[in-house]
Amino acid sequence: MKSILIVDPDHASSKLAEVLVSQGYQTMVALDARTALSIIRSGMPVDLVVSETVLPDMDGIDFLALLRRSNPNLPVIVVTAHCSIETYLQAESLNVAEYLTKPLFIRDFCRIVRITLSQSAAHRGGDQGRDGEDGHAFLATS
Repeated sequence: MKSILIVDPDHASSKLAEVLVSQGYQTMVALDARTALSIIRSGMPVDLVVSETVLPDMDGIDFLALLRRSNPNLPVIVVTAHCSIETYLQAESLNVAEYLTKPLFIRDFCRIVRITLSQSAAHRGGDQGRDGEDGHAFLATS
């Protein structure tokens, strides 16, 4: 079972975790960057990070840069309500798999997660991920 770490202080991160669990993924939620880095450094298996760019304890781009230093091949999807060209370009320079803006269309998000994990597994020579997506739900954040 693939494990996804969601890094987002927004209350909707628990809804996102529920959606991913319903798709067959194991999820962990970190409300700040330091907690996320602790989880990753602890050796817990993390196959994908989904992160907001606005975090309470650290700039999201700084978090991504730290993550890249220790885990250059870990796939990351940025999901943000605070989109800007500058942040997008900074995230892209850190080799994120996707840069998505909130609110999310869950069906599309689940497809992107599946594709990202499949590409990562193929790159490492592993399995091709899981098929199946359902729902046309819309996840809004406030």
